[in-house]
Amino acid sequence: MACTSQTAEGYIRSARCHLVGGLKNLSVILENLYQQGVLCDEEVSKIQAEKDDYDKTRRILDSVTNKGQKACYEFLKIIDMTRKRTLQRPPLHSGTKTFDLHHWISCFPFKDDTEMNANYLQGPRPCHRYQEKLKSNAKEMSNKFWGKSKKLLGGNKKPDLSYATLVLDTDESVSPSKIKKVKKKKSKLSRPKKMRKYIPEEKPDIPPSELLETDKNILLVGKPGIGKTALTHEMLRIWAERESKELDYMFYFDMREISDIIRDKNLEELLFGVFCEPDEGKDEVLQDIKYSDNITIIFDGITDLSSQVVKKVLTKKLLRLAKIIITCRPDDEDEDLFSGDFHRVEVKGFSEQTIKTYLSATLGEDQEKVLSNLELVTLCHVPMYALMMAACFNSEDSPQPCTVTEIYINIIRFCLQINSKTKKKDLNFFISTKTEEILSLAEAAFLATQQKSVNLTDLTCEDICVLSFLKPLLIKEAVTETITTHAFLHYTVQEFFAALWLLKNPDKIRDVFQQCLTEEKKHMKHLIPFMCRLLNEKSPSLMKHLIPDQDLKNTSNWFFKELINTFLPHLCEQEEADTEDSGLHVHILFLCQCLYESQSPEACIYLLDKLDYHLDLSGDSLDPYPCCAVAFVVTQSKERKICLNLEDVVISEQGMRQLFECFKNVQWSGPLPRQLWEIFLINEEQMNFVSLLSLDGNLHLLVDGEKKLFERAVQVMQRMPTKVNVCLHWDKETPACHSQCESLLKALPFISSLR
Repeated sequence: MACTSQTAEGYIRSARCHLVGGLKNLSVILENLYQQGVLCDEEVSKIQAEKDDYDKTRRILDSVTNKGQKACYEFLKIIDMTRKRTLQRPPLHSGTKTFDLHHWISCFPFKDDTEMNANYLQGPRPCHRYQEKLKSNAKEMSNKFWGKSKKLLGGNKKPDLSYATLVLDTDESVSPSKIKKVKKKKSKLSRPKKMRKYIPEEKPDIPPSELLETDKNILLVGKPGIGKTALTHEMLRIWAERESKELDYMFYFDMREISDIIRDKNLEELLFGVFCEPDEGKDEVLQDIKYSDNITIIFDGITDLSSQVVKKVLTKKLLRLAKIIITCRPDDEDEDLFSGDFHRVEVKGFSEQTIKTYLSATLGEDQEKVLSNLELVTLCHVPMYALMMAACFNSEDSPQPCTVTEIYINIIRFCLQINSKTKKKDLNFFISTKTEEILSLAEAAFLATQQKSVNLTDLTCEDICVLSFLKPLLIKEAVTETITTHAFLHYTVQEFFAALWLLKNPDKIRDVFQQCLTEEKKHMKHLIPFMCRLLNEKSPSLMKHLIPDQDLKNTSNWFFKELINTFLPHLCEQEEADTEDSGLHVHILFLCQCLYESQSPEACIYLLDKLDYHLDLSGDSLDPYPCCAVAFVVTQSKERKICLNLEDVVISEQGMRQLFECFKNVQWSGPLPRQLWEIFLINEEQMNFVSLLSLDGNLHLLVDGEKKLFERAVQVMQRMPTKVNVCLHWDKETPACHSQCESLLKALPFISSLR
C-alpha cells in the first residue's frame, strides 16, 4: 500500500477520504498532538469548537498537513500507537469490501524507533484517571482481603500473608463413571494412604499472571474454601501493580454479596454504581469501556444468572471484547453457558510442598505440631482449613488449642461465619438457628461413616451455608441418567460430624464402642476422640448451641467410665497375646489421646487407677501430639507417682519437650533414666541433653548396649560445659562390654564420677 519513498504528508492525503469518518476518539488524537507540540492551545480550541466529528476530523487533517512532513509523521505515529481507540474497524461480515484503516497504518514505513510509544496517551485523560482510581481500589481490596487473614493470625506480630501457590488443573475433568470407580478403589486403601489421597498431585505451575494475560475467558472451578477467591485477588493485585502504558480496566464483583442488588441494574449501574464511579467524564469513560479490548471482569462466586446484565456480559451481548473470569463451585457450573468460549481451570488447593511452606511461614517451629499429624497435614490441602489451622496456634485473642478437636470446632465455626456473612458476635445465635440443618448433615455423615463410605447418599439438607463443607460427586448410572451425591472435603470432617450426631443420640454410643472392637467396624474408633472434646463445655463452643446442656451432662456422667471399661480389658488381652492380630484395634495411647481431648482430670485418674498407675508405652513411636496426651494424663496424678515404661520408644525432639512437663509426676527409678538416655542418644535430631542431665545429674548407660550409643555418649560428654556423672546399668553377672569400655575410656577426662 505504501512504498518506502512515500512521504508522511502524501500518505495522509491519499487516505483523507477514509480518515474523515474513520477516526474516532478525536480527543485522544488532539491531546497527543498537543503534547507532542504539533498543535498549540488556540488550534486545539478551534478544532474542539467545530460542530461535529466530521468537521473536527477535517480541521485536524488540514492543520497537520499544512504544518509539513514532521507534523504529518508525528500524526501517523500517534494513529499507529493508539489505533485500538482511534481507528474504526471494518464492520464484521460486511458484504462489500471496505477500506481497513488498521491495515493501512500498519503499511506505513516508520523509522526504527524503539522509543516510539514512550509518551503517547492511549485514551482520553478521564479514562486514564479512572484507570488510576481502579488500580487504587484494587490494591485496597487486595490488602483488605489478606488483612482479614492476617488479623486471624494475630495482627502485626505475624508474617504478611500473600498468595500461596495453588495446584491448577487444566485437564479434562474426570468423567462421572471414573469417579465411581475411583471411590471403590479408594475404600480398600489403608487410612494413611486414604488421607494422602486428599493432597492434590503437583502439576506444572500455572502462575496467576499467565491466566491474566491469556486472551481466553477463564472458568475457575473448585470446592468451597479451595482458593478460588485468593487466586482472583492475586490477579487483581498483579494488575494493580503492573506498570503498563496500556489503557486497561479491571473490575471485580463478589457475586455472593451483590447478587440480590444487581438483578435490575444496567451496565453503567453495574460498573459505576456497584463497583467504582469515575470522578469526571463518565459518558466518555463508559463509551471507551464498551469498545475496549483491554477490559477484564471477574465474577467471583457465581451461583445463578438471575441478573440480566451479568448474563449479557457472559454471552457477549455487552462488552463483547472483554475478558471474563468466573469462579464457581462444581455444582454451580453451567455447561451450556460456560463451555466453548471459556477455558476451564480446576482449583485443587495446596500441594504437599505448599502446605509445608505455608505452615513454616505461619507457624515457625510450631509447624511440627501439625506436620507430625498426617490427618491435620492432609486437612491443610484446603487453604481455608490451613488458614484456620494456623490461626488456632497463633491467635492473640485466645490461647493455643490444646486438642485436635478444638481445631475442627474452629474450622466449622469459621466456615459457617464466612459462608453466612455473620459477624463473630452473632455466630453462636446463627448456629442455634441452623440446628436442624447441621444435625441433618451430621446424621448423613454418621450413616456414611458406618458404611465406610464418603458418599452421603442419605443427605436431605439443602442449606447452602451448611453444604459449604461438601463437594458434589456425579455418578453416571446409565447413558441418560446421572445422580449427584456429596462428600466432605476431608474424611476427618465427616467423622467430626458423625461424632456430633452420636452425642445427639447417646443411646447409640455403647453400640459404637462395641463395634470398634470388631474387624468390620474398627474404623468407628476415630469418632471417639471428637466426642470426648465435644462433651467439654469450654470455648470454643459448638454442642451447647445444638443440644441442651443437661443432655450433654447426662451423657458425660457415664461416657468416660464406659469408654475405659469397654476398651481396657481388651488392652490387657492384647498385651498377653503379644500380637497386633489378636483382634484389638485400640492402644493405650488411643485412650490417652481420648482423655487429652476431653481435658477431664477425673477421667484421667479413673484410667490411671485402673492401670494401677503403671503406664507401659514400650515399643511405641511417639509424635508430639501423643506426647502431649501422655503428659496431660500423667500430670493429673497429683498424689501418686506414675511408673512409666519407655523401653525401645522413639520420640522426636519436640515430642520430648512435651513429655518433660510430666516427669515430676513420674517415679524416677528402675530402667526409666537409662531408657530416656537411650532415646536421646539414638535420636539424630538436636536433643537438649542439658535438660535431661538436670533431672538427676547422671548420664545413664546400659553396659551391654549398642556400641554406637557409647560413642554418641562420649560426643555428648565432650560438649558438656562441666564434667558428667556416669551411671552404668547391667542385668547380667558378667556383661560383655569390652568394646563399649574402650569407647568410654576416651571420655574419662570429661567424667566426674563413674558408678
